[in-house]
Amino acid sequence: MNQDGRDPLAFLNEQKKKETLADKSWRKFKEDPAIPIFFGLTCVALVGGLRAMGRGDKINSNRFMRMRVVMQTGCLGALLYAGTKGRLIVDKKGKRTGGPSGNSGSGFQMPPGIPPPPTGE
Repeated sequence: MNQDGRDPLAFLNEQKKKETLADKSWRKFKEDPAIPIFFGLTCVALVGGLRAMGRGDKINSNRFMRMRVVMQTGCLGALLYAGTKGRLIVDKKGKRTGGPSGNSGSGFQMPPGIPPPPTGE
């Protein structure tokens, strides 16, 4: 409970009750499909490289391991993009939208039931 007597996590608790793990996974996949795709390709490259290494095939093992590094880089790039995506949304005038109490300096919108942070006055 905060000083206003409201539970700041009430919105998240309600959302968890309504959404199953499969629903949440599918929603997250639709929001950022590049992350699980690059993750899957990284796993495929890793398994292929380890199998080739186990068979003694040095050329294919090297190729798979190089492909793994490229896929990991793609996954990292997708994660960085997803983390900053909310900050990249701009309106037609070039200003960032959203934020608590109409503040256009932040791309973050407070969920209902959680008061905005203090302004520092």
